[in-house]
Amino acid sequence: MGKYIVIISSSFPPEKGAAPTRVYNLAHMLQERGCRVEVITAMPNYPTGRIFPGYRGKLRHSETTDGVTVYRTWIYPSNSKNIFKRIASIATHGLSLCSFTLPRLIRRKPDLVIVNTPPFLTGYVSMWLARIAGRKALLNISDLWPLSVQELGVIKPGRFYSFLERLEKSMYRKATAFAGQSAAILTHVHDTNGQAKKTFLYRNLQELSVYADQPRPSGQRKIVYAGLLGIAQGVYDICRNIDFGALGASFHIYGDGNEKEQILALIAQQPERNIFYHGSVPAQDIPEVLSNYHTTLIPLRTEIRGALPSKVFMAIANGLPALYCGGGEGAGIVQDNNIGWVSPPGDHTQLADNIRAMVQMDDERYNAMRQRCLALAKSSFNKQVQDEAFFDFIASI
Repeated sequence: MGKYIVIISSSFPPEKGAAPTRVYNLAHMLQERGCRVEVITAMPNYPTGRIFPGYRGKLRHSETTDGVTVYRTWIYPSNSKNIFKRIASIATHGLSLCSFTLPRLIRRKPDLVIVNTPPFLTGYVSMWLARIAGRKALLNISDLWPLSVQELGVIKPGRFYSFLERLEKSMYRKATAFAGQSAAILTHVHDTNGQAKKTFLYRNLQELSVYADQPRPSGQRKIVYAGLLGIAQGVYDICRNIDFGALGASFHIYGDGNEKEQILALIAQQPERNIFYHGSVPAQDIPEVLSNYHTTLIPLRTEIRGALPSKVFMAIANGLPALYCGGGEGAGIVQDNNIGWVSPPGDHTQLADNIRAMVQMDDERYNAMRQRCLALAKSSFNKQVQDEAFFDFIASI
C-alpha cells in the first residue's frame, strides 16, 4: 500500500471548472498509483453561490466519487462581487474545517496533506491544521493570493492588504514543499518565503482528446469559450466590444457565473453579433463539444502575475488554436509555439484583428496550427509524463 494522503480543497466535482477538475485529477492520479486518498472539501456550491440539491441542510456529508472517499463540510455560500462577502463565506468553511479536519488529522495520521489554494483563507487555515497535527504539508498553488485580487483592483494596497500579505508569508512558512501551476508562482513563493524548500511545476495538463484530430466543421469559423463567466475573465466586456458577426465569425459560450445574465441580455438585444449561449455541460462532455469549433477564446480581464489559465492546456489537448487575451506564460506558450493569436488584456482592437486573421487563414495553415497543438500534447505538455514526475516528487517529501 502506498502513502495515505489527505487532500484539502474548497471545491470538488460535481462542481465545474478548472479548480475542481484539477483536484479530481490529482486525487485519481494518486489513487491509481496505489495511494490511499481522501478529499476534504466544502458542500458543492460553485459557481452559482447556492448549495447543490441533495447537499442542502447538511453540516457534514461523506460519499465516494469514482472510488475516492470525499468528506464535505458546511459552508455559507456566496458568489457576490463584494470581496468582503466572499471572504466571509470562505471563513465559514474555514471554521467548519477546523472542527472536522483537525481531529481527523491527529487521529488518522496521514503521511501527507495536500492543501490547495486559493481560496487563500482555506489554504491558510488548512496549513495551520496540518502544522498543529504534526503532518507534512504540500501547498498546491494555482493562483497567487492576495496579489491576484489586488491586480484585479478588488483590494487596494493598504493596511488590509498588508495584513493579508503577512498571512500569505505565514502560510508559506508552514509548508513542507510547494507545487505551482506556473513558473512565476514558484518564483514568487521563493522570493516571498526566503527558505529553500522543494518545488514542482504542476500544470493543469489534460489527456489528449480522442476527438482532437477530427476534422473541424466547414463554413463560418466558430469560436468557443467554455468556463467561468466571472470578473477575472471579462467575457461580457468582450461580447460588448466585439461584433463577431461583422468579423465573419460566431462566438459560442458554455458556462456559468456572475456575468451570465448580462451576456444573455446582450444576446437578446443584439442577435446580429452572432453570440450564442449554450448553458453548462458536464466536464466529461467538453472534449466532444470542443470538436465542433475552430478556435477557443482564453481571456484575462487584466494582467495577473503568475496566472496561467488551464484553458491553454485544454486548447492544446483538444487540437484547438487559441485566441489568447493576456500576457505572462500563457501568452508565451501560444506565441512561442505558434498555436494561436495573442492580444493584451482589454485590447479589443487587437482581439478583433486576431479574429479577422483567424477567419481569413486558409485551411492548410489552420490545420498546420492544429497539428502543432497535438504535437505539444504528446511532448512538452504530456499529462502522463508530468503525472509520473509529480508522483515521484510526492514520494520524495
